[in-house]
Amino acid sequence: MEDMLMSALQSRKYKLSKILIQGGHDVNFRTSSGISPLMIACKLEVNCEDVYEKLKIISYLIEHNADVYATDNEGRTALMYAFYSGCKKTVRWSKKYGLHETVDVQMQRRKKSEINIWASFDLDE
Repeated sequence: MEDMLMSALQSRKYKLSKILIQGGHDVNFRTSSGISPLMIACKLEVNCEDVYEKLKIISYLIEHNADVYATDNEGRTALMYAFYSGCKKTVRWSKKYGLHETVDVQMQRRKKSEINIWASFDLDE
């Protein structure tokens, strides 16, 4: 069932995403690479007309207890996904809702460079 939520988010089907969340889908579900629905929502690239819908679904996920401190298997947070999307409104909105700003300590121990952190986004999906 959780895969339906991830698919709906990736397809930018905001209304369906909201219905699935209301229906009890796990907002903290993780893919095998550790990506959560909140991370998917933050990473979405949208045009100016759709940015408000993106922000609403991010808020809705957080209101339904999405873990704002969660990290994927590479140690990236939802806020990092927001930065990667290039949408300043998403970054501002995410910070307002308390998304965690730092990289996971385990990732720092692996001594990955900042370039590798950002390059690792291209390996997802």
